Amino acid sequence: MYLPFQVWSHVFCQLPNNSQTQLMRICQFWRDIAKATPQLWTHLLIGHIHQFDDPTGLWQWLDKSGECPLDVVLKIPLRVTDLQPTLVLLHSQVRRFRILNITVPTPDIVDTILSSIALSEGKSNGNTAPLLEELCITINEMSNRCADEDQDYFEHAFYPSPRLQRLTISPLRMPAPSSKLLSIVSTFMIISGPDDQVTPIEGALNTIAAIPHLKYLKYSRYHSFSFQTSHSLDYPRVEVLPHLDEVDVTVPGCGLDILQCLEAPTLRSVRLDGSREDSHAEDWDNKGVTNVSASLKCLPQRAPRIQRLNRHRIEELQADTCEWLFSQTDFAHLEELRIEGSTMTDEAFTQPSSLGPYLHRLKLIDCEDITGNALIAYIEARQPLGHAETSRVEDKHLAELSCFVTVEEVDD
Repeated sequence: MYLPFQVWSHVFCQLPNNSQTQLMRICQFWRDIAKATPQLWTHLLIGHIHQFDDPTGLWQWLDKSGECPLDVVLKIPLRVTDLQPTLVLLHSQVRRFRILNITVPTPDIVDTILSSIALSEGKSNGNTAPLLEELCITINEMSNRCADEDQDYFEHAFYPSPRLQRLTISPLRMPAPSSKLLSIVSTFMIISGPDDQVTPIEGALNTIAAIPHLKYLKYSRYHSFSFQTSHSLDYPRVEVLPHLDEVDVTVPGCGLDILQCLEAPTLRSVRLDGSREDSHAEDWDNKGVTNVSASLKCLPQRAPRIQRLNRHRIEELQADTCEWLFSQTDFAHLEELRIEGSTMTDEAFTQPSSLGPYLHRLKLIDCEDITGNALIAYIEARQPLGHAETSRVEDKHLAELSCFVTVEEVDD
């Protein structure tokens, strides 16, 4: 059966990004279609050491992509000795970048890359990236070779890039508040690597405060705990973010420290992440979860319109904390509450006497110490189900329960 070229081309474009080489080996007909379909060559992965030694194959790949926007993944191996041939190639293609994802072994290489591809030939202005929507820079490990503190290559990097929305960086190489990229982005994520030990809270706050259109903020660290709030909840500064809509931060830790410094009148969704690697789980015993609960009580004061709250793997919830959590006064607009991996008990769960009027979804995941009777008691307290006894659960009670509360277990 004959299929027109456009159909074959469309089918090929639905295949995984690493399928191009296999397609070229099937037959001459498929090879001709693949070579004549520039959309098939728009995902450029640079990570093998031979690509840095001889970038000829990269130039050939780019020739096949025509003038289509490019999604580039650049992974620098530790053993590479000469980056310049590859960086020269990338510098010539910046105008076509749609997504740029850079992974480097040490912080100093970030400056090498930015100075080579993100700036103009004279290094005084940015290398224009009119199509760039997402920039991600990941640093795999610490190093004695530090970044250049006398020169901030982020300041003019890829500017102007009017479409840039998402910026993801490592806490080891934060852009200064003067970086022009910060005036554009609406999504900002600080993601640490497993070996990061630096906690630049003040620097992170300075950078976050310089993002006028910030809507989504994520601060994720592998095993960073808070020392800044261990004795006091009084902060030396408060930054107002008028457009912030959603946050996802580690708790306890730097994320909670940062969150409490933010006044966000439009913030609606909050995820508090307490998960830690097994090797650092014992640190929970030393950081005082009571302090975490006290710290979180500041949250509705700075962000009074929260509608969705997700507590992920935060170990303890005392009865007084639950009363605050379900409080109609503190979270008057809360519509959805998700609690995962908590050691909350029946007593704590059924403690609250004042329940938010807008809450319509409660999701409990891996909360082993909450029984079915406690769930029914909670529903009865929220909206009385006639005169039925708690011990006698009928179908109508289960229907009422299922439309409001979702209970799940997580398999190990």
